[in-house]
Amino acid sequence: MKKQITVSATRPAVWQDTDVTYARVFTQDEHTEVDLHLSVLRPFESPSHPLPVIFWFCGGGWVTVDHTGRLPNLVDFVRAGYVVVSVEYRTSDQAHWPAQLEDAKAAIRYIKAHAKHYGIDPQRTTAMGESAGGHLASMVALTGGIQEYEKGNYLYQNSDVKVAIPWCGIVSPLTAKQRSQTDTLDYIYDKLLDCEPEDNPALVAKANPRSFIHGQDVSFLLLHGTNDDVAPLQDDEEFYNDLIAHDMTADLYELDGARHLDADFLQPEVIQIVLTFLGKNL
Repeated sequence: MKKQITVSATRPAVWQDTDVTYARVFTQDEHTEVDLHLSVLRPFESPSHPLPVIFWFCGGGWVTVDHTGRLPNLVDFVRAGYVVVSVEYRTSDQAHWPAQLEDAKAAIRYIKAHAKHYGIDPQRTTAMGESAGGHLASMVALTGGIQEYEKGNYLYQNSDVKVAIPWCGIVSPLTAKQRSQTDTLDYIYDKLLDCEPEDNPALVAKANPRSFIHGQDVSFLLLHGTNDDVAPLQDDEEFYNDLIAHDMTADLYELDGARHLDADFLQPEVIQIVLTFLGKNL
């Protein structure tokens, strides 16, 4: 069979910049240095105007960090007109909190410093992630302008974002541990903080995004499954109530029956909720 067909270019091809080194940092022993990487998904053809950017932070309980694991699912956002930057950050074996937040902010500054190369608009930025990565997205969004967490290179750039979208995000390490329906993951909070959360309320507060809410100009879309046995839905409901009480833009979508890191979060209906929210607030 031989045929000639006419093909319409209705969606962009996707280009991936893989494992770009954005920082070199020390591990907890302060003797070992490691490279931190990010991968960028963007339209293959150069856009006619700078595109908004989504910074993605993977889950893994701060114990494992596979920043490329969700890339196939994030292509939907590139085809909708966004650049996606998936960020590697130090695990809790390599460094304790707030090293992960420092890494996230360093990655954002790096991309803003190279905005022209990647074709992004540094004023239209979103932090998005799942589970531990959702916690990071919330923390990044609410700690803009706090110099304590700005470490490394490109310090002339800021790490501010306009939108945060945590999927089944951890909120407080203490209440996540206490309210979880399983105790098999209790150790991840101890490892992150290098202490039991019950023993150090001051450190827990510094790892709880609710501690940093003061009416910032950041919009939040919270996504959470009603059957999440790891990240308590109650934590996100209280987080949402705090945001609203401070007159911040916030939506909370509870996915009926969805469990932690469920495939429900990747369905077209949910992706469209995210895109609609971004279209209104970014």
